[in-house]
Amino acid sequence: MTAAPALGTLDPVDAWAVPGQERAVAVLRGAVARREVGHAWAFVGPAGVGQEQAARALAAALNCPVAATPADAPCGVCDVCGRTFRGAHPASWEFSPVGAFHRVDDVRDQWLATAFRTAAEGRFKVLRIIDADRLNEAAANAFLKGLEEPPANTVWVLDIADPDELPDTILSRCRVVTFLPWRPAELEAEAVRLGLADPTDRALAVRAATGSPVALRRFAAPGGVDALRRHRAVLGELRDRGPGFALVAARALDDEVKQRTAALKAEGKAELESLAALYGDKPPRAVARQVEERYARREREARVVTLQAAIDDIVGWCRDCLLVAGGGDPRDALHADAGEALRADAAALGPARLLRTADLLLGVRDNLELNVQQGLALEAVLLQMHTLSLEH
Repeated sequence: MTAAPALGTLDPVDAWAVPGQERAVAVLRGAVARREVGHAWAFVGPAGVGQEQAARALAAALNCPVAATPADAPCGVCDVCGRTFRGAHPASWEFSPVGAFHRVDDVRDQWLATAFRTAAEGRFKVLRIIDADRLNEAAANAFLKGLEEPPANTVWVLDIADPDELPDTILSRCRVVTFLPWRPAELEAEAVRLGLADPTDRALAVRAATGSPVALRRFAAPGGVDALRRHRAVLGELRDRGPGFALVAARALDDEVKQRTAALKAEGKAELESLAALYGDKPPRAVARQVEERYARREREARVVTLQAAIDDIVGWCRDCLLVAGGGDPRDALHADAGEALRADAAALGPARLLRTADLLLGVRDNLELNVQQGLALEAVLLQMHTLSLEH
């Protein structure tokens, strides 16, 4: 089970108050009220827009021991509700991929084992699969067996950003609920809460997040908006500084990765040290190896996610340039604060080369999840982008 950030105990009126997801919540509450929850739900939508809170509200509503009015609302104040909203109740589980994909061993040894094990507490088990569209073929086939013949009082919740990545045999066995991107007002409020005090930075972060609170948190992190501005300047820098800048840009991206993975290395080291203190000397080799492998997978995933996010930023800039190249007003772009640079890149490249640049970047983005030499792949695509900028 992968613990998610604590949400705290919610007031009864707030248990189902998932920002921007009124329709999804209405569907879930109606199913609870009619006692027609079923055995599997697909939460389809951008990652991090309220799936966690909705799944925990569902688990609390199904297990809250306090008679509530209305019947579809958990009380929000009892011990069961409190532990459920903190992700600490044994009837509520959350499984995240460790690495690029969910592994078949995790499906068999964790997901299905948990589903078929007698619950220690609670009336219903709610098992949430985070990034369920990252099931590879073997893992999907193993999961399908448990989905076809689910144990009683067990509810699967699958978070799915891209339904096309999930086999129809799985999706067809789920009741689909759509989760929407956040609206600008909701992102603005979240940006303020996250501490983005500068109005210019906050406005850029809200626009560039394109409805995703996950992207917004990246921009709100220290140096996040500065990194976005560096990424969007890559096209112009390649044109002005020549092919040598491709190596400079690739090294800068590698530095971003190292900063991200350094935090994970420190976290893994701290966990090993705490285990050593627990065992009085050093943990058994098998235990230590398990921790080391888990953090190695997390570091690989962080590297991919960091590089993909940078590529997303550049692709977003290309799309804005296409808007301007097609006669659109820069004030309508995500990067509305950089109108002159948008006009310059749009005029220098034109629609055809901007589209080819975006295609190159998206191809590399997909390949980063494979066993490729990521640094070389980035250098190669940046050099190709420079070559494109010279074509007439």
